[in-house]
Amino acid sequence: MLKKLIRYEFQATARIFLPLYGAFLAMSLLLRLVMTVQEAQNWQGAKLPAWLNLLLAIPVLLYVALFIATVVMTFVVAVYRFYKNLMTEEGYLMFTLPVKPIQLMNSKLIAALVWTVLSALVCLLSLMILIFTPDLPGAIAYWWQIFVTGAASEGLYLTTGILVELIVAVLVSCAGFFVQAYTAVAATNFSDSHKGLMGVGAYLVINFASQMIFSILLFIGGMTLYPQIESMLNNSQDLMWLFHLTIWGSVAWTAAISAVLYAGTNWILKKKLNLN
Repeated sequence: MLKKLIRYEFQATARIFLPLYGAFLAMSLLLRLVMTVQEAQNWQGAKLPAWLNLLLAIPVLLYVALFIATVVMTFVVAVYRFYKNLMTEEGYLMFTLPVKPIQLMNSKLIAALVWTVLSALVCLLSLMILIFTPDLPGAIAYWWQIFVTGAASEGLYLTTGILVELIVAVLVSCAGFFVQAYTAVAATNFSDSHKGLMGVGAYLVINFASQMIFSILLFIGGMTLYPQIESMLNNSQDLMWLFHLTIWGSVAWTAAISAVLYAGTNWILKKKLNLN
């Protein structure tokens, strides 16, 4: 049943994201064409009329707007779908399905993470459309090597494993955001009025509390292990170990707090559901 829920979620959200991606990439191609025309005019020493320069600025504004829309809509749609399907009249239908609330949550979260990855890839592709030249791969490899060499001189060795760790950390962080938002939306079940304010307030409280607890734990750990940390900063191998510890510590904390919130959200949907 979870597969059917995920398929339904993708079908519903694809109607939003696929046209958005198409418009974004089409605007990227148009902007690249405009940039090519302007470069050709500059190369020939020709000067375009002021009105034409103003007209050519429109694709730039549209590109920026679509870039922002792609990023923002990825998160807004994910949260709105959770609210609309489970907290409004649609909830009467969704909760009559022979599935557990956590399966409904899982389908929303999986779809949200997949669209997050796709949005990131589309944004990267749009940038490549704008800046790609035959010399670009070589230039990227050159500057990347300089960056890696510089980091290595400071004791930080950038390997494929570290890149994978960073990607995992980003994905877990995104999942943590969605889970916090879902919990805040679910918390509106405790209020019969002003549900919007309740949701915003719940999110702020959850975010503040989790950040505060993390800061306290980080402070206590830092003060306790300060002598060891200070000695690690002078040893390249220990510095790498500290770097890995920082990444995985952050991942573990985000995963732990997300698991608690996920369980809390599941409990609310099972025991305290209020669709009035």
